[in-house]
Amino acid sequence: MRWSSIILDLTLVIALWAVVLWIIRQRGARIAANPSPRAVWGQRLYTEAVLFVTVGATWFVAWLITDALGPDWLHTVSLPAALVLIAVGALLAGYAGWVGGL
Repeated sequence: MRWSSIILDLTLVIALWAVVLWIIRQRGARIAANPSPRAVWGQRLYTEAVLFVTVGATWFVAWLITDALGPDWLHTVSLPAALVLIAVGALLAGYAGWVGGL
């Protein structure tokens, strides 16, 4: 793997995090002035789900980068960590929709 592709991967991860944090902030600003407790709980769960999936995507990129370069232990750990984090994020998103109706 060339350094240019690693830099491109890291740039994409930084852009992903910037967009995700911006979207979370925009969704938080759109919540009603006096929301119901279920809506607040659903919004919080949804935010946690988005963060879990984003961290999972970051671990997946770490797995891609450490395929050719990097420590073997990080390559071994990163793919299962990515899959578990993405699965937990999907479960949290489903639960957020059930609880808060988002």
